[in-house]
Amino acid sequence: MRKKGAKISGGSLQLRMTVFVTVAVLLGSSVVLSIIAGLSNKASEKLLEERLADDLTAVTRIMEQRLKRVEDSMGTLASIAPLFLSSQDDMDTLLLRSIGVMDDVWALSLVFDKGFFPSVDGYYERGVFYEGDDDLRLDSYVNGVELESDPDWNSCFVQGNLRWGEAPREVIRGHRFVGYYVPLTDKDGHRFGMAYSAVLESYLTSFVTEYKVRKDIDISIYKPDGTMVVSPDEYILELSPEDKLVRESIIDHIGWKVVLSADRKIIDRNVRKAMLVMLLLIALMFIVIFLSISLTVRYVAKPFIQTQKRIEQEKAVMENEMALAAGAQHELVPHVFPPFPDREGIDISACLHPARKVGGDLYDYFIIGDKLYFCIGDVSGKGVQASLFMAAVHYLFRSIKEGMPIADAAGHMNDSLCTDNEQCRFVTFWMGCLDLGSGALEYVNAGHDAPLLVRNGGVEVFPASEDMPLGVLESVEFVPGKSVLKPGDMLLLYTDGVTEAMDAEGREFGKARLNETLERAAATDASGVIESVLAGVRRHSCGTDQSDDITMLCLKFIEKEIKHQ
Repeated sequence: MRKKGAKISGGSLQLRMTVFVTVAVLLGSSVVLSIIAGLSNKASEKLLEERLADDLTAVTRIMEQRLKRVEDSMGTLASIAPLFLSSQDDMDTLLLRSIGVMDDVWALSLVFDKGFFPSVDGYYERGVFYEGDDDLRLDSYVNGVELESDPDWNSCFVQGNLRWGEAPREVIRGHRFVGYYVPLTDKDGHRFGMAYSAVLESYLTSFVTEYKVRKDIDISIYKPDGTMVVSPDEYILELSPEDKLVRESIIDHIGWKVVLSADRKIIDRNVRKAMLVMLLLIALMFIVIFLSISLTVRYVAKPFIQTQKRIEQEKAVMENEMALAAGAQHELVPHVFPPFPDREGIDISACLHPARKVGGDLYDYFIIGDKLYFCIGDVSGKGVQASLFMAAVHYLFRSIKEGMPIADAAGHMNDSLCTDNEQCRFVTFWMGCLDLGSGALEYVNAGHDAPLLVRNGGVEVFPASEDMPLGVLESVEFVPGKSVLKPGDMLLLYTDGVTEAMDAEGREFGKARLNETLERAAATDASGVIESVLAGVRRHSCGTDQSDDITMLCLKFIEKEIKHQ
């Protein structure tokens, strides 16, 4: 028995505290683990639904990508076909070359209207197909029967539609096909025939086997008439509706329905077993780790823990400073749209998404009298230093005085940025001055990507500039460019973070995709253009980290304003 007033040693106290805390934590953990076990069924079903949705999206996307490749290849074939009609040898060369680069196509044919070849009495068809795995065979066929009743010929040749159909309609050599038809036109736009390709149904669905390896998710595919292209497994057919989860999607190109099904009972059993094992392991690991930590803290880890706390505190301070810097940068650029609600002649929208918390891109605009000054820039480098340089550029742009020629303003900004520029930073910069009354635009391009002009539904590129970026060399004379915006014109300024955004395979978004996106969004307002381009870039780079700042400014010139007196 301990004598009255005896002191408890540090080791004994630590042991008692360790035992007490361990027991308390284990009891608390038991309660928490019981709750987790009770929620496992709902969690497993939610996970299953998410897996079904993700797998359905993946299966649908793969099939649509394969069909899109066929459409693109057939479009190319139709555009160059008129150049290869002088002889049968030329047609054969075109067919062999085309099917050689179309990995998805089993057969390819050109069908010509009656009278196109005077020596042929009927519809002439020249085609190529795979007789074996790698052997190609060329063949000709003359059809004397009128084709107006044929739905594929009528839709493609007569009406000029690009369409998917069931062609050939018969099963050939045990294979089923899906056909794609495009009209053939001469240089004057007159249709003289059609081209069609046959894609194996088995090729379109070949990847499904990889998904069906997992017995908890089944895939079946149906044609619009209900015919099964890929049949479901028997065990799925035997399940009652309440025992399975089902998700469906339609392939837009050909109308096929993709159905994903899963057995609730199998998933629930597997998840419960895995959950039980995981919970037991966690409980065991927690006991071992807790006891180990208590000993490590006593003998070894205490100074390291103190050091870690200091590091975390410093990191928290740094993150707070970065957050303040990001907020300050956000406040530098205007971000309320529309910015000039009383100005009905213009529509402006913009966005800035740094690759890090802060970046070196900027955009800005302001109105002096009847003139709109606007700009976009991309500072060399990233991070805090680039953002500080960006702030200096922003300040200098805002210091432009009314009536100052745009080239003089660029020269003043350049000389100021060259002063005390020990880190040799520079900024590619495009700024313009738009007369809101006449549409006259004067601009300077200091080494930046040329803006894109959307006019009458088409996309044009502003002339490139040989002026160097700001901050490189003092006393540089900048040469201004001039243009005139017409009502309805839209101007998109962007940084290279847009065109150089890469997908998982290292392919850039590129200027061609940017032009296509602008053409599709030409009828929208400035905000719609920004959202469309940003959505296109994000779809392209899905699954990869953003490598550079993404910044855009869109200006739509709606109408000329009456000048203020």
